[in-house]
Amino acid sequence: MPEEFITVKGARIRVIREGQGKPVFLFHGARFTADTWVSTGTVEAIADAGFQAISVDFPGYGKSERGNYTILSEFIRDLVQTLGVTRAYYLGASMGGEAVLGFALNNPEKVEGVILVGAVGVDKYKEKLVYLSGKKVLLIWGKEDMVAPIKNAKLIMDAVPTAKLVYVGRQHACYLDDPEGFNKEIINFLKG
Repeated sequence: MPEEFITVKGARIRVIREGQGKPVFLFHGARFTADTWVSTGTVEAIADAGFQAISVDFPGYGKSERGNYTILSEFIRDLVQTLGVTRAYYLGASMGGEAVLGFALNNPEKVEGVILVGAVGVDKYKEKLVYLSGKKVLLIWGKEDMVAPIKNAKLIMDAVPTAKLVYVGRQHACYLDDPEGFNKEIINFLKG
């Protein structure tokens, strides 16, 4: 898939874009890169469903420069601003889930919907979770996730009536266990 590099606040950032339509940003976990969402077929599935998939290497990961970012949610804000996107869907796994959650809570007007996959650090945002009320929220967890406890998903579900939890695979990186099932849940959510 074609990659491109864009400059975000002086840092050269790699993105993989596929498809047309409403944007769906994909953010990886700490052991992964933008390529993860290509190898799981997620980029292609989203594009085939009529959306524009935008898979991103976080600063200092994959082929992206580190830049001056210590807070990844601020990077997402700057990236979205650089690309001129007003509203979109945001998917984040693990560390990427925490970054997407932080971004969504601070910028709810830019969020069409959120997909959090085994998101870590949710308890840091406990008081702000109500800001997602009325937004489409999909929570995907592995049945035996040993990294992100299921209480993270439950915290969100207690605060956000529109949140839905589904289980895919077993491990924390549940999209590796069952990429097809994972992609199906995402497409159903985007089209629902």
